[in-house]
Amino acid sequence: MISRPLSRVTNSTEVFLAAGQLVTAEGQAMVYSPGASASGVIVGTGAAGEVFAGFVFAGTSAYVFPEGQATKSETVLVGSSGSVTLAEKPTSVAAVSIYDLTTGTFPTPTLASDGQTLTGLTGGDTVKVVYTYNLTVVQASALYGTVQPGGYAGQIVDQVGIATRGFIATSEFNTGLNWALAGSDANHAIVVGANGVLTMGKNDGTAGAVVPGQVTRLPDDFYPFLGISFNSQNA
Repeated sequence: MISRPLSRVTNSTEVFLAAGQLVTAEGQAMVYSPGASASGVIVGTGAAGEVFAGFVFAGTSAYVFPEGQATKSETVLVGSSGSVTLAEKPTSVAAVSIYDLTTGTFPTPTLASDGQTLTGLTGGDTVKVVYTYNLTVVQASALYGTVQPGGYAGQIVDQVGIATRGFIATSEFNTGLNWALAGSDANHAIVVGANGVLTMGKNDGTAGAVVPGQVTRLPDDFYPFLGISFNSQNA
């Protein structure tokens, strides 16, 4: 998902999809891949040799893709027991990141058996928790509205709109990482992971296509989106 109020797309275009490609969310990172470049772009897989093309940007007024997940940010006070129960159930502990606003540290997340309670925190501290969770049909409708009738037209003719330059606020990122480190060194480049989800890795192309840009906005409780200023023409 892309946050339209936050995003500022400077350049966009329509591109052909390689055979068999299925786009599932705006904000997914699309790439050119050896063997597929001549026939169109593919959803990023995180494989070596891929080249960043842009972010999916359908440009329609209606909800385009029936997305099954969303990101969430919560700033909460840790109880005396050292635990916090989140509003939603994270998809996994790997999809959770915690920033202790009181100490300025990043505790390692631990989920209780209910899959929704974080434990092992310091009672009395205020923490910011960012995570990914699965949407019910009702939640998806409440958050995004009704899906565009007939679905995304581009899928019928095997093409998709992509943003190639500007500022994008996307929910398609690994919420289990400390994104304040993005770009801090060669091992924390913004790269494209599996299913077009952004992650961090080496900037030599061995860990997925490198996104030529920088993180300029971290998720918050009002808009749990990662913001990136980018230019695919520099890829």
